[in-house]
Amino acid sequence: MTTRTVRAEEIAATLADHAAWLARTGGKRADLSGTNLRGADLSEANLSGANLWGADLEGADLRGADLSGAKVADGWHLVKN
Repeated sequence: MTTRTVRAEEIAATLADHAAWLARTGGKRADLSGTNLRGADLSEANLSGANLWGADLEGADLRGADLSGAKVADGWHLVKN
């Protein structure tokens, strides 16, 4: 899968849209599939249900992030315990 590069501002806008989608107040589900997120600060981000398939998360700060139900591979979703 080809990895696309996005700026921090684009990631922030995607997370804001995703938050609105989760709250059912508009927005849309985050689709960060195939995105270069190396070293991105995603700490405390609510990415539940987001599409992260093929995203490069090497070195990304995911401390406190909610990844429940996030799609990480074709047919695979993370489950919150």
